[in-house]
Amino acid sequence: MVQADTEVVGYFSFRVAVMECLSAGARLVAVQLFNFTSDTVWEKYTQGVRMGLRELGMEDVPLTGTSESNISLKQSALGITCIGLRKKMDQTSKQGNSFALIGTPLVGDEVLKFQSCVAPLSLFKKCTLHPSITDILPVGSKGVRHELSVLTGMELRKEEVHSLQDLEKSSGPATSFIISYEAEDETVIREMTEGYYQSLQLYYKNN
Repeated sequence: MVQADTEVVGYFSFRVAVMECLSAGARLVAVQLFNFTSDTVWEKYTQGVRMGLRELGMEDVPLTGTSESNISLKQSALGITCIGLRKKMDQTSKQGNSFALIGTPLVGDEVLKFQSCVAPLSLFKKCTLHPSITDILPVGSKGVRHELSVLTGMELRKEEVHSLQDLEKSSGPATSFIISYEAEDETVIREMTEGYYQSLQLYYKNN
């Protein structure tokens, strides 16, 4: 069991949902919180969500939801839905693009111990708006290689991806994310992502 403040649980739960929403090219319009722990923790959960909204500069996005009040639990239990709107998106060719991992895959107690390695939500938002970044995807519980396979549309084997990070490691709370960007703008991308940038080298044939 991971011992974490309720506010932290609310923040990272929101973080996963909102990163998925924004990476799909959507504009966040509402957040719904479903609290199954007890009425007493509602305020702290919402504080965590609002902390994430402030980091994104989206304090005006409405937050609604419900609390289960007739049973008490020993562990956190909540659900978060991020509702967004997006226009129809054109398919962007990824041929010739470079890839990078922003942040470090962390899970469990690591998230609390190595907070400086967690990619900021504000940086994630900045990447979604950068014209040279054609694709962005948060890394989930299945690890970097799985998300890269989703991004490229092909099942990548271990030997086809090189990184200094463990590509199989869980990044369940979305502490890191992958970007695909135009190779000629690598210097600009590195500077923008500061110390969070880690190169991903792919060795595969695009048939």
